[in-house]
Amino acid sequence: MNGMHLLQARVGDTFALSIPAVTTTQLVRYAGASDDYNRIHYDHAYAQEAGLGGVIAHGMLTMGFMGRAVSDWAGPAAAIVDIEARFNAPVRPGDVVMVVGTVADCAPGSDGRRRLRCEIVARVGEKTVASGAAVVAAPRTH
Repeated sequence: MNGMHLLQARVGDTFALSIPAVTTTQLVRYAGASDDYNRIHYDHAYAQEAGLGGVIAHGMLTMGFMGRAVSDWAGPAAAIVDIEARFNAPVRPGDVVMVVGTVADCAPGSDGRRRLRCEIVARVGEKTVASGAAVVAAPRTH
């Protein structure tokens, strides 16, 4: 995808990405990539003692899923210039995460590239696990 669809995107347009069941292997790999070895992400007994009911995924892994949804939709010629998230509930191994984005605003940027602000929600079933927003700069047209 070349991102030219962003030039015609309108407020209210949506996109989605389903993440297959989160695995403990993913959590271990993310711990290595992020240097976040907090035991709540891999030690079941410790996470239970901490009152979490078991191992939970890194919040930033969930935010990474949100960023992937935006970048897959926007395409490689676009740029995510800002992304933010608030974590509402934990993601656990075995959870299937569905990320849905909605274009909330479209405006020209100071660099001449169209900017799209997207609201993003990550859910496990009916439960919202994270919500946030991203700003995407559409590809240059010249």
